[in-house]
Amino acid sequence: MSDTTPTESGPPPVVVVVGAGPGVGASVARRFAREGYAVGLVARNAERLAAMAQAVRDEHGVPAASRSADATDPAQVRRAVRELTEELGPATVLCFTPLPDVGLIRPVLQTSAEDLLASLSLSVGGAAAAVETVHPQIEARGGGSLLFTTGSGALRPHPDRAASAVTTTAVATYIELLHRALEGTPVRVGHTTIVGPIGSGPDAHHPDRVAEDLWSHHTGAADTPATVLQLPDPPVTS
Repeated sequence: MSDTTPTESGPPPVVVVVGAGPGVGASVARRFAREGYAVGLVARNAERLAAMAQAVRDEHGVPAASRSADATDPAQVRRAVRELTEELGPATVLCFTPLPDVGLIRPVLQTSAEDLLASLSLSVGGAAAAVETVHPQIEARGGGSLLFTTGSGALRPHPDRAASAVTTTAVATYIELLHRALEGTPVRVGHTTIVGPIGSGPDAHHPDRVAEDLWSHHTGAADTPATVLQLPDPPVTS
């Protein structure tokens, strides 16, 4: 069973958030910190990350640290995650939630091989680098979770959004393979697909809602290994 609660006698469990942006990543950090988890943050913007880590420490009184890394570079991801877990302790949870490069999302006939490779290097290469770094630690701790967010490109592939469709299909397959390989072990795999934008308005998913869904995957409260967050249908007007 996943280690979901800190113990009185030992060090706190550790969540590592790769792709720790100001939206979902920050909400995930706060959600786990509220449960007593130490928080490790990885993204490209070192200054913003340091401020986010300080806010987690101030608000929740848990250890928090950050390392900057480009998620498209496996060596940088491995180094950042390794340094964080050396500082905070072995990982219990990995949450991989980088924002896609929207500049790469174009119609299929305008999408180059380089565009596709760049998109895949972020969502698939970065995920694999993070997983291979933390999985042995999670196993050594006796259980934990590998958590992922993706957009909905794999659900509704569209020729006008080729990189999104190809990449989310690939990473969703990778996540499914992880789930199948780890089924029956103490390591959970959770995947939250977000249909629609993320934000604070009525026509967007609030980041805290996404974080809560990921928490439910970690605790085993989610009904399935893969969940889909849909926006409510707009009201019908006469």
